[in-house]
This record gives sequence, C-alpha cells and structure tokens, in this order.
Amino acid sequence: MNEFVKYYTKNNLFTNRKIKEINQLSQLDNSKLLSAYNDAFISLFKRAYKYSDFYKQLYRQHGIGVTDIQDITDIKKLPQIDRHQIKHQVNDIYHGFDFLKVKGLTSGTSGSPLTVYRTPFNIAAEQAYVRQYRAKFGFRTGMPLLSIRGALGKNMTYEFYKKANILYISSPNINPGTIEFYHKIIKDFAPAAVEAFPSYLYKLSLELEKKSLALTIPNAFTSSETLYGFQRDKIEPYLQTTVHDWYGNVERTIGIAQDAAGEYKPLPLYSINEFEQDKVVTTGLINRTFPLIRYAVDDKLIVEKHDFLENIVAPKILRIEGRAGDTVELRDGSVVGCMDHAFKGVSHLETAQIHQYLNDKARPLDIKLVVNKSFQPSDEQQLRSNLTRMIGDQPLEFSYVTREDLTYSANQKYKLIIKHQ
Repeated sequence: MNEFVKYYTKNNLFTNRKIKEINQLSQLDNSKLLSAYNDAFISLFKRAYKYSDFYKQLYRQHGIGVTDIQDITDIKKLPQIDRHQIKHQVNDIYHGFDFLKVKGLTSGTSGSPLTVYRTPFNIAAEQAYVRQYRAKFGFRTGMPLLSIRGALGKNMTYEFYKKANILYISSPNINPGTIEFYHKIIKDFAPAAVEAFPSYLYKLSLELEKKSLALTIPNAFTSSETLYGFQRDKIEPYLQTTVHDWYGNVERTIGIAQDAAGEYKPLPLYSINEFEQDKVVTTGLINRTFPLIRYAVDDKLIVEKHDFLENIVAPKILRIEGRAGDTVELRDGSVVGCMDHAFKGVSHLETAQIHQYLNDKARPLDIKLVVNKSFQPSDEQQLRSNLTRMIGDQPLEFSYVTREDLTYSANQKYKLIIKHQ
C-alpha cells in the first residue's frame, strides 16, 4: 500500500466518524459495552453464514444453523479455525467486491505466509483505532512523527513525507558510522512520537549509548514484535520517552494496547478474545467481508480470571508471553517462558537470540550473542548462570555473531527464540 493510500485511510470522514464511535464506546460501562459486543458478534455471524461459502459449509458440517446462535455466549458452539485450515480457502471466506480487495500477508521465520484480505473500509477502521489510541497520549496526526523502517533498504538513509509530516529512517543503515548523522536529523526534526518495531528502537538506543548521545521523543509506539523488558529498559532512557505497546496480528483478529498505567487493555469492539492456556481464540470485529470467527492464535496471554464475559470487556491481563514459540522446551518435557529475563543486567551485551533444534534433543541450545568490545568472560559467566538458573542443566553453546547473522522474519521482525524442526 503506497503512502497516499495510507494517508487517505487515516484522514477521511469515515475514519473520523469511527474515532468518535471508539471514544463513545470507551465511555460505556461494562454492561452496555458487552451488549454492543453481543450485537456486533451476532451481526458478523449472520453475515458470514449468509454470504461466505467457507462458513456456510463449515457450520453445516457441524450441524449449526443460524437460529442456534442467539447471543455471544453461544460463540463457543462454533468450531475453532486456524491458519493451516484456512490457508487454501481464503477466497471462500471473503465475500466483498473484488475491486475493493486489498491483499495482505502474514510473515514468520519459517513456513509460507497466510493471505488475508482487507478493504479500504476496514483499513480506515484500523487507522481510526490507531489514531484514537495515540491521541490519548497527546499525539495527533499531523504532528512530527519519526517512523523507523526496514523497507527503505540499504541505499536510502531517510525520506521525508511532507504531507503527513513523517520522517522515515532506515533501520538497516543505523550503525556506529551513521548514528551521529541520524542523531542530528532526528534532533532537528524534533518528533513528537516515534513508531517502530521494539528491536529497531533498541538498535537505535544501543548506538546512541555508544556515542553518549540521547534524544527526547515524548512517545514511542511499538507493535508487531514481542516487547522484551531488556529492550524497554534501554529504549526509555536513551530516547527519553515512554513506550506504549500495541499487541495485535496481521489478521486483525486481536487488538490489545497498553494504557497510561502500562496495563494491557482490549480495544473496544475490535475483537472478541477467549484466553486459553496455550493460545487465544480470537474473533475480529472490524473486517466484516473477511471474517475470522474463533480464529486460534498461538500467542499466550496470562489473565487473572477465566470469566468469559468479563474477559471480553475488561480482562485483567497479567502479562503477554508472546508466541508459543517464545519458550524453551526442556529435555524432560517442561516448557520455560520469559527467557528475556536471563539477559537483563548482563553488561556489554547488545542483543541475543536463542536457537533450539527440536529434532535433536541432545544438541545444545545455540545462544547467539552480539556484544561490544568491552564484553568480558565474566559477562558470559553471568549470562550462563542466569540461563542455568532458569533452565537447569540444559546444554548451552555460545557463539559470537553480528546483528546481521541473527534470524529475522520476511518482514525483518526480530524474535528472541528461533525453533528449528
């Protein structure tokens, strides 16, 4: 999608009306908000049953008729679906006009992507949620925005999009030789906010630290990757910022974002989320022409209670552990999460990545380390002790690499743990 289309979807009458609607939803008490969720779900279900060839066939195979679903509590009567099941049936799910169809792709470190379809209307609705969320922290469209990307490529250091007042800089080009240049243009631009993957902001902060430089950017909006604690601890002081994390997916079936207190809260009427032990079962509410109903996402969100209705409108989310892949599987069958804690407080360590080979249980965990020239054997020993405390006697093997040697997704997203089958 080009910048003009993005700008249009952020700035049109539909988007502005949607922002007003989201603001009104945010003011509702839980009872009225739940009623709105109920109406949205029933409408989505009936439309999918009537117009989508995929859902017509699926629900009839399970003996489900339209009248069997009376309210939102009946959602659990519907079968779950996942990306593998729908991968070759996306054209049967979509039931809008072909000329409005915009193609999107999920990405990962392995496997082929899933195609999803959007229209300008649900793209605009998504942008309304983004604009409304950012406005809560004082940032409004038109204010100077720094956007750090990988898509600019190695041959372009920055680009200024005047109409939207956005300065784009290229993450692959941020290095010790360019950081002073970037520091100057960012400082001169004086952004009110920055948007980027957490790993991009972390990389920028590391290079600033090496040169004893800092920036002042009031708000940092992160998304798309797991935000690790060690990243936040580095980003906030060197950018003199507050990180606001948005948790979602390319399929747009879940939307959860941090509030002013740093707690993750669902975006009102964005999705219905069923929090299970090893996944979240999601139903997106903003894409009516490509509905994903009870779509299983292999992300792990820990909630305080397991009250279905309460968790739709006001779940107490204790933490987001990220993808199910963000864990280490031990030889005894147990699973350990929150592995980023092992790297906190280790001096002179820039970033790291854990590679686990699931088909070779005897093979040590390959811990790839990107360090600076001051890294000492004592730093490695501290890291080894931290890891041993978390995973016991699991064999470890350290390798020292450059940032380019790490594994990234097709969209250049960073993950702490990479699993090889």
